[in-house]
Amino acid sequence: MRLKVITAALGVFAVVAVTASAQSSPPTKTPGKLIVGFDLPAPGFWNGRASGNTIKNPTGFEYSLALAIAKQMGISAKNVQFLRAPFGTILLAGPKKFDFALEETTITAQRAKVIGFSAPYFDANQGVLIRKGLPKPTKVAQLKTLQTCAQAATTGLTWIQHKLRPVKKPLVYSASSTAAFDAVERGDCDALLLDVPIVVSQSNKKPGAYGGVVGQILTGEGYGAVMEKGSKLKPNVDKAIKALRANGTIKRLQQKWLPFTRVPVLT
Repeated sequence: MRLKVITAALGVFAVVAVTASAQSSPPTKTPGKLIVGFDLPAPGFWNGRASGNTIKNPTGFEYSLALAIAKQMGISAKNVQFLRAPFGTILLAGPKKFDFALEETTITAQRAKVIGFSAPYFDANQGVLIRKGLPKPTKVAQLKTLQTCAQAATTGLTWIQHKLRPVKKPLVYSASSTAAFDAVERGDCDALLLDVPIVVSQSNKKPGAYGGVVGQILTGEGYGAVMEKGSKLKPNVDKAIKALRANGTIKRLQQKWLPFTRVPVLT
């Protein structure tokens, strides 16, 4: 009788242990694994070479942050998969092939209607990258007469259209930020508006190709990890990001991978 009692007790303990483990495991698409979306180019945020739908020799701020978030959730680096997801596609409603994407995506109320966002992990404003040879503007008003440009579906484009309202219609590049940077380098675009860390990183990457980052426009934006609307993983990601902010990890990663200098504010 005693043996039966012990056996039964062990059985109950095993069930409780399995249940507890299942409850503590983050609700990723594949248990025990994490799929992180990324896009290129994103110097400083994602360094490496695209290879099919993944990335070779990855480094950078968001790459490192993805591994840190995974570690906070109890997922080892070897179980993290990186999946290329073009920026324009991650803003669309519906199922995602990734658990979350880190793509310098500004949190906005409009976007949050169709996709999910984590707690913010980075604060950024809009930077102004000008073409080579252009007299450097020192005030926002001076941008009105320039040929501006932006990447499609970005907050930089929204600011140009609804705040700046320039004389010339802005040039819009939908494929990626590469096309927008090329336009500035060719001289087709006088001033590109895109997140400060992105334009500064690109300007540093190709010295002499542009007229430099002449200033930033204070917009009080924050980047968030992108997920499906209503994702059950959101509480886990939020908790991880808040912990990484509190223990100084995010600050250290920014200092390591995004060493851009202070950019003056255009008023």
